Amino acid sequence: MKGFKQYQKFKDGGSLTPKQAIVAQCYECNGGSEGGEDCLGVTCPLYQYMPYRKGRAKRVQKELSVEQRAEIGKILKKGREALRLSSQL
Repeated sequence: MKGFKQYQKFKDGGSLTPKQAIVAQCYECNGGSEGGEDCLGVTCPLYQYMPYRKGRAKRVQKELSVEQRAEIGKILKKGREALRLSSQL
């Protein structure tokens, strides 16, 4: 059953990744019968991360152009400089 292994690892004192913890919580919340379906538990704070949620958008990795990367680099450089100056105060 999906989530059983992760839940058992947690119960045995093992550490879980965030994704494993969510799957284990889904398993536990559903009374140990996680079947890989949307539970429709919209009041659950983890529901937005539920791996079986209907209509869940897949992440799409965005390719950045050379210009976009350069602009982001400038912004980050300004931020690092401001942080360095504020820590000197």
